[in-house]
Amino acid sequence: YQLTDALTFTAGGRYYDFEEVRTITTGGLFASRNTGRVDRTASDGFTPRFLLSYEASPDVTINAQASQGFRLGGVNDPLNIPLCNAQDLALFGGFQDFGDETLWNYELGVKTQGRGFTFNAAAFYNDISNLQVTLDAGSCSSRIVFNVPEAYAAGVELEVGVSPADGLAFNLSGSYVQSEFE
Repeated sequence: YQLTDALTFTAGGRYYDFEEVRTITTGGLFASRNTGRVDRTASDGFTPRFLLSYEASPDVTINAQASQGFRLGGVNDPLNIPLCNAQDLALFGGFQDFGDETLWNYELGVKTQGRGFTFNAAAFYNDISNLQVTLDAGSCSSRIVFNVPEAYAAGVELEVGVSPADGLAFNLSGSYVQSEFE
């Protein structure tokens, strides 16, 4: 929606409806001999996105964005129980399924261009719920996914470009990111 000649508001979203059914059959020397085990994962919802864009001049645009993201949960493969020691089996045996991961992303950025140069910068903050993390399950020789209840990532990104002559361009970009499990 064009609010003014220089200010634009955009809203959108994505509906998702995921279902996964799988049958697991394992074998081999160290496998747990799971045959015909059926696992199911399902989730549905809506993820919105909002964008406000201000054209300060023909060469400078400022953007602010808020958007939600989603990653489907699932079911871990069975542990290789014959390889697990008692401590690892007690610790990792309960991680059969993991939940959906969601996040809210907030971003503020600027894009500029002029005769022979560009400068772009953005700052962002991601508030993550149920972050999916992969872990080696100790002596079990398995990998499992589990959820970390709260996490975040925040940072800045910069890009500078200079073109002193036709066909010659120098670009420098970098970022700083800080993230943490809470």
